[in-house]
Amino acid sequence: MNRNPGPQKVSPLIIRSVVIAVLVLTNGGCLEPYAPALITADYNYLVIDGFLVGNDSTFIKLSRSQAIGDPVPYESEIHATVEVESEEGTKYSLSEKSNGVYVAPPLNLTPSLNYRLHIRTDDTKEYYSEYVPLKPSPSLDSVTWKENTATESVHFNVFAHDPENNTRYYLWTADETWKYVSAGFSIYYYKNGEILPRSSSTEIYECWKTIDTGNIYLHSSSTLAEDIISEFELLAIPQASRKFYFGYSLLVKQYALTPEAYAYWSMIKKNSENLGSLFDPLPAQPFSNIHCVNNPAERVIGLFSATTVQKKRIHFIRQDLSGPNSNYSPTGYEDCNAGIILLNDISPSSLQKKLIYDKYHSPVEPFEHLGYVVGHEDCVDCRKKGGVNVKPDYWR
Repeated sequence: MNRNPGPQKVSPLIIRSVVIAVLVLTNGGCLEPYAPALITADYNYLVIDGFLVGNDSTFIKLSRSQAIGDPVPYESEIHATVEVESEEGTKYSLSEKSNGVYVAPPLNLTPSLNYRLHIRTDDTKEYYSEYVPLKPSPSLDSVTWKENTATESVHFNVFAHDPENNTRYYLWTADETWKYVSAGFSIYYYKNGEILPRSSSTEIYECWKTIDTGNIYLHSSSTLAEDIISEFELLAIPQASRKFYFGYSLLVKQYALTPEAYAYWSMIKKNSENLGSLFDPLPAQPFSNIHCVNNPAERVIGLFSATTVQKKRIHFIRQDLSGPNSNYSPTGYEDCNAGIILLNDISPSSLQKKLIYDKYHSPVEPFEHLGYVVGHEDCVDCRKKGGVNVKPDYWR
């Protein structure tokens, strides 16, 4: 059996500025950055990022490309009209969920039909993609993890196959979830002039945070006799990562690509790898299957694809790991300190940006209640670090 080609990983964030790259070579400040005018100009291209997913929600993100060094966050394309159309004329609308993100629930698509994307921007420009087939994703057989004691890391791998040998080109994304806690447990809270005990529904000590890994992962079985993906590594994380301290979950989503879509994402990968050296060739501009009706010469960034998704989730707790041998990474609460507010000083102003840990008593009998121990809200409320205080259903 031929050996599978190596892993391909690329951040989806590179797509919005892939044609506006800059090559910089510095050496102790002695050399001036090299930034050709062509690739530092802001062409304000429309950027389209997302898939039509036949068996799950569809997310299409619209934005505008930027020049490298632009201090302003990328510009979302808002108030657009976004539709998916079948070649038989059936239309499916996407609604704007947040700035520049357009969403449709699972759609009743016909697998044998081709589909295209239709966008009308707020300035009345229209864009159409070419028709593309709905390519089903085959079985995602398993997602596994294993420790490498030599490198003190945890590796995550996928196994997949298509018995019909029709897929060959695969793309995966992954969402991480982990548990963490705040700097201390808040027993009381202040509301309408009263100090009240927290109930379980208002506890803000334990949180669960979910993020996209920020990468897509590409692999192909096109050089193999059988359409099998065996132990393809998605990512590796140090054993000492704070993500593993309580528990960790990884949700992997698998999509099938056409050869054209695989070539597109491979070019995005190549562009992202070629940035940063004066001696590298200028990045290639990725092709697109999306065109502007009003101005056919206008460049559009993005490739529209249609597929289905297969999902697998794995979960483990700290006790399942043998490592780490070193200390866990910092919590982010190392600079947190507690203070005391006396009873007579309790007020909305004295508690501004502060939350209550517990009562404060005199250190000697009769242990009189003198006030409350408080901390900054960023230290007390775990949600301030981007998590939620509701345990996921899949968590054990």
